[in-house]
Order: sequence, then C-alpha cells, then structure tokens
Amino acid sequence: MHSDSGGERRKYRRVTIFQEMFFGDRGVRKMDDISEQGMFITTSDVFMKGSILDLKFRLFNDDQPIAVKAEVRYVQEGMGMGVRFMNLKPEDRERIKKFVERF
Repeated sequence: MHSDSGGERRKYRRVTIFQEMFFGDRGVRKMDDISEQGMFITTSDVFMKGSILDLKFRLFNDDQPIAVKAEVRYVQEGMGMGVRFMNLKPEDRERIKKFVERF
C-alpha cells in the first residue's frame, strides 16, 4: 500500500486498498483507494456524475462492514469512478481514518 503522491491536492490522505466491496445490486467490485471522504471504485460500469450508490465494504482484518451511500464525483471511462461518502457514521469515519494512518 502507498499514499497518493501525485500532484493532486486532497484534503484527506488516501491509501491504496485492493479490496472487494458490495456495490448495490450490481454485485462485487474492487475498491482501489480510500480516504475518510471517499474512494475510487474500479468498474467498467458507466454512471453519471451525481449518481447515488449504496456501498458496503470491510477494511482489512475488520469483521464489521461499513455501509454508506456515496455520490459519484467523477468518472474515468473504462477504469472506474471516484465517489464521496454521504452518510458515513462518525465511528466508521474514525475507523477509516485510523486505517489510512496505519498505511
């Protein structure tokens, strides 16, 4: 795992996490990176910017799933999309923050 060191300026640090997640009724997809604010999802499915998704995922070695609604913020056709968490519980945000800080 590594932090995003590109030229982008982000408010929240991101780390790479190649982990499966449940993606609404579309089955399992891969999340590529995660921060307290959102994540990048690897998918060939096409969504419009502003679409709302139901996500459910686990952090490594964590039995408690995180369920959250997320808004599509940008799409990279053929690669995936960046989403921002909308209703993340404070305790889940803290779990993600600790996860990101660990790596």
